[in-house]
Amino acid sequence: MQFDLPIVELAPAAPPATDEPSGFDDFWARTLVRSREVEVTPDLEPALAPLGLIADDVSFPGLDGRPVRGRLVRPANAVVGLPTIVELREAGGPFETDVARFARAGFAHFTVEIEREDDLGDPFNRDVFTDALRAVQAMRTVPGIDPSRMAVIGTGRCAASVVAIAGVLHDTACVVVDAPLVGAHRDALVAAARRATTPLLVGPGGEPGFGEIEAAWGAHSGEALGAMTQQGGSVEAVERVRDASASAGTGGRTARQIEWVLAHTHQSEYFVPRVLN
Repeated sequence: MQFDLPIVELAPAAPPATDEPSGFDDFWARTLVRSREVEVTPDLEPALAPLGLIADDVSFPGLDGRPVRGRLVRPANAVVGLPTIVELREAGGPFETDVARFARAGFAHFTVEIEREDDLGDPFNRDVFTDALRAVQAMRTVPGIDPSRMAVIGTGRCAASVVAIAGVLHDTACVVVDAPLVGAHRDALVAAARRATTPLLVGPGGEPGFGEIEAAWGAHSGEALGAMTQQGGSVEAVERVRDASASAGTGGRTARQIEWVLAHTHQSEYFVPRVLN
């Protein structure tokens, strides 16, 4: 059975909006080329894990070769082709905190520590955003992981990196924004949101100040779909969901994230992604 190519492959990108950083598409195309010149395959060292799980300490080179570290936790004796959650966190938090929450649900869970500080003078925040992109690329090279079934969650100041990933890596299965977004790179984040073709879940922590980015999410695909179906203007082409589970506490929030990510990590059934590594 054959399927149509996704909208993002068929339709030309819409002309850049006037509020976007100059040369947005050019910049990220060149950055990805440069990123591929640095080997991304991670080093894995066995680590202690809760009963029924296996864990590895992970290290891979960031854009300039500087190491980025994290912890990968998987179900023991898991079958090949695991769906994966890449969780971006600020450096310094204990890996042991809720380390089992996604792995016990059947995911490979890669918790990444982003150590670089946001560059307020760089409209693209290249160092931070590229290290986050490379975390996804690194996981796609790990044996036993299905690169087409990969979700990305951003917490704390790393929530903005999730938006950048969605705007650049269109074959990401889904993303979750779980913290407020800072305003320093808002123009670049809106530009990324316009290009996103990835389903989005906005957690209760991500709602403040997210309206402009949420409204822009998938706009280019919506414009392309509107033109192709002769509906005119922009139509809803990319899923955007707000999580209302705040009242259920952390447990309810985690359950909602697991439920939603499970529903979106089956891309391999209908779309073979372009894996950038």
